[in-house]
Amino acid sequence: MPSNLTYHCWRIQKGLNPKFVLLTNPNNPLAVCYRPDVILRTIQWARNKGMHTIVDEIYALSTHQKYNHTFQSVIKVLNNDLGSDVHMLWAVSKDFGASGLRVGIVYSQNEIFMEGLATVNIFSCVSGPIQYLVAELWTDDEFVDYFLDESRQRILHNYHICCAKLEEMVLPFIPADAGLFVYVDFSSLLPEKTFEYEEKFSDLVFKYARIVLTPGESQRETRPGMFRICYTWVQPEVLEIAMERLSKLVAKVRRMDWNDLGERALANILE
Repeated sequence: MPSNLTYHCWRIQKGLNPKFVLLTNPNNPLAVCYRPDVILRTIQWARNKGMHTIVDEIYALSTHQKYNHTFQSVIKVLNNDLGSDVHMLWAVSKDFGASGLRVGIVYSQNEIFMEGLATVNIFSCVSGPIQYLVAELWTDDEFVDYFLDESRQRILHNYHICCAKLEEMVLPFIPADAGLFVYVDFSSLLPEKTFEYEEKFSDLVFKYARIVLTPGESQRETRPGMFRICYTWVQPEVLEIAMERLSKLVAKVRRMDWNDLGERALANILE
């Protein structure tokens, strides 16, 4: 966390007066979990500034292991004593692969805040049939346990496919213990460590390997060359093809001058 002086100078320089700290736990794009002591220190820091803390736990059930002792909900960290300044978010979109349902929750003990949400919720309320469907889902403990166990196994299987190929390509990445993606360092492939070349590399991957990676710049990364790979979007056999294509393209980029990386040189990536 920044020091008091750093925070004060940043706020003055930007002309901003922030009202809350937002944590995504497990983290996106790093796919790691914040330790409970980090969460506690963050909340204390925010409280010292008169700020609220919002913890987005949208990947909470997508941990690689069933009993992941690293991840703890902010509700457990605070022993369900959130006060009026800590709020938790979650939704079915990630853990249950149901983004189309548009169902999320806010857990807060701030009654004024909840009354305000109830007032504006008329513009984004969940339809009756969807509420019934989700209620049936959440009360079926046997199915939920089976679904989450199967989901973790499939997530971990695809993760291993992805990481094995990354290690083969000698590309550094942040080991993940949750989430649906892995954060990879492609900076060694860039002739210059700039976001311009990051964008050019992203275009090469899309155009010649037909793979969509999320560039670090779009995630407010400060180091050019960082990309997020979402390995859970496709079936394992499709992921294997995609990672093989990426491997071919990486090998070409390493061997050739960037000025020669065109249609003629990269035409065989899809073969």
